[in-house]
Amino acid sequence: MTLVEPHYPVNLGHTARLMMNFGVKKLYLVNPQVDISAAAVYASHAARVLDDAETISLRRLREVNELLVATTAVRATKGSNVIRKVVRPEGVRELLVASKPSSLVFGRDTTGLTNEEIRMCDVTTTIDTSPSYRALNLGNAVAIMLYVISRGHARGGHPQSQTARRVFADSFYRLAVASRLQPHKARNLREAVKRIAAGSGLTDRQLQMFSGVFRKATLRMGELQDLDSKT
Repeated sequence: MTLVEPHYPVNLGHTARLMMNFGVKKLYLVNPQVDISAAAVYASHAARVLDDAETISLRRLREVNELLVATTAVRATKGSNVIRKVVRPEGVRELLVASKPSSLVFGRDTTGLTNEEIRMCDVTTTIDTSPSYRALNLGNAVAIMLYVISRGHARGGHPQSQTARRVFADSFYRLAVASRLQPHKARNLREAVKRIAAGSGLTDRQLQMFSGVFRKATLRMGELQDLDSKT
């Protein structure tokens, strides 16, 4: 569980309590803006979660987790905004189980996560609420997400690594560039493909197989383009 710049002691304390309720043990805090000792008042018997919380940068969090799931109340309104295309909360459990270590990432109590912070995550999810007022209180959002992902039994499956996803997306990107796709479209495609891979359930071996095909196709296209330039 990760909170980015939490502001209010009550939300941090309730998050710690919810983590203990649902058996989530590790809490990361990115640039906390709150007095943690004040939050302990609201944590009840879960104050030790706060005591063991680790302050970390988002970049370091990215390095130590295979999967990061960003939570947001703001959905994509344009098809090109691939980072805000969401996986339903019910599907997040499978992804978290298949990629360990992993973390849910919640944004600020006030403004949520920025586009750049969401881009650093692998998958985005949101809780369905009324269009008239989509944003939930942080503590309520944490409660709903933990409840949903705790239900049922996720299949074991083989772990999927962020390295395999990155290689898969990069090889697809190079193929798009070789196809003379416009640069901004190729970059958007790479982001979309990375997120598709994260939600696909494919194993590292399967991703590597596709990456190999993309690389061979890119090389062949380069050879054909060289032939064309010589004729």
